[in-house]
Amino acid sequence: MIYVFLLGFMSPTLFLAAFLKKGSNKNKVIRSFNWLYFGISIASFLIMLIFMIIYSVEEANKISTLYPLFVWLWMVFLLSRCFEIFYAFLRDALDKITGKSSVGRVNFPTITKYYILWIKLSSDKGEVSKLDSFLRYLLNLKIRFLSWLPFKDKVNGADLRNHDRLILSFRSYFELILNFALIYSLLPADNWSGEKILNIIQATYFSGVTITTLGYGDIYPKQWFSQFLSIFEVLCGFTLIVVCLAIYLKDDPDQQKKDSLTSLEPDKNQP
Repeated sequence: MIYVFLLGFMSPTLFLAAFLKKGSNKNKVIRSFNWLYFGISIASFLIMLIFMIIYSVEEANKISTLYPLFVWLWMVFLLSRCFEIFYAFLRDALDKITGKSSVGRVNFPTITKYYILWIKLSSDKGEVSKLDSFLRYLLNLKIRFLSWLPFKDKVNGADLRNHDRLILSFRSYFELILNFALIYSLLPADNWSGEKILNIIQATYFSGVTITTLGYGDIYPKQWFSQFLSIFEVLCGFTLIVVCLAIYLKDDPDQQKKDSLTSLEPDKNQP
């Protein structure tokens, strides 16, 4: 599980989001991927539920032992997405408090500095051209990938207002419940109090109880990985509900300025 932990918290989905938003309509990418990941979570939950209904409980519980590499990659993706949600909303909330703008922000300044330093120190123009060709290839892949997104033409690309952020946070909150439930259902039996693998219904129940900090105690984690996941889920839920809602429910000062300027403009329809 240590590899799942390390790879998940390196958050490849966070790097992917930063790469796709660079040079694109950031707000459109955020809305599109919020829906895309939410749909993936629901589809994964339904697949697990159908699997549990069709097969016996014993057979359904064996899903965590099938194709270990696939299960591990699936857990890495889910954990990465949970960390991305936690980081993105916490960072946005801090920006709202301090009044900072994300426009023109360099997402990975250290990597950018090392890249610029390598360009300056490199004396082989062939290596620089190869790297530039590789970066252009990645850019073409990004353009193709964004063009394949479903309903891309119907997604709103306007600036995010506070009510938009509330919608995104609620959708992400339910996505967190499903993502953690899927991870819990994939963990081995020795992670849980009953020494049994949780089916998707039990895992969703435990995930909901954990993220809402109810903690009934009828199901509880025993191993370090499941214990850490439970704590991390509480932190994610606290970030979205307490921190973000407290900030997003306030009036947006930037939007108030725009509305006030709009109200001062003369009505062109009036004679």
